[in-house]
Amino acid sequence: MKRTLVLLALAGVASVALAQSPPPAPAWGRGDMAMRMQRMEQWRLHQLTVLLDLSPAQQQQVKAIYAQQHAAMRASMQQVMQAMRAARRAHRDAHQQMMTRMAQVLSPAQMVKFRVLVPPHPRWFMRHKGMRGMGMGMGMGMGPPSAPKP
Repeated sequence: MKRTLVLLALAGVASVALAQSPPPAPAWGRGDMAMRMQRMEQWRLHQLTVLLDLSPAQQQQVKAIYAQQHAAMRASMQQVMQAMRAARRAHRDAHQQMMTRMAQVLSPAQMVKFRVLVPPHPRWFMRHKGMRGMGMGMGMGMGPPSAPKP
């Protein structure tokens, strides 16, 4: 009797759980990222509330501090991105000026070879790792690796 009652209760719970509609599929994109960030901030505030035993007033103050910090970080990242775009433009322009000057010195056949040897900077920069990708491997004591010694 007891076993039957438990099985009926489990069947009822299972039918209710199955009757609920599935959660909506995640919408990938910027909206999804904003939603994840909001959930992460809520989780962080909850963790701090539990671990530090924050009062409701403290929770609001911590939430405001996090919001200010988030805005400051966003502004900082926008400045960094603008600076990076300007640096890329400057590198591209410098490369173009170099190519123009080299074309005045080299023959057309030499220029074809030179273009193969010196591709545009952004693609070349992305192919290298570490300090060599930052230009440190060009004549700065960081040449190609030497052969292993026996």
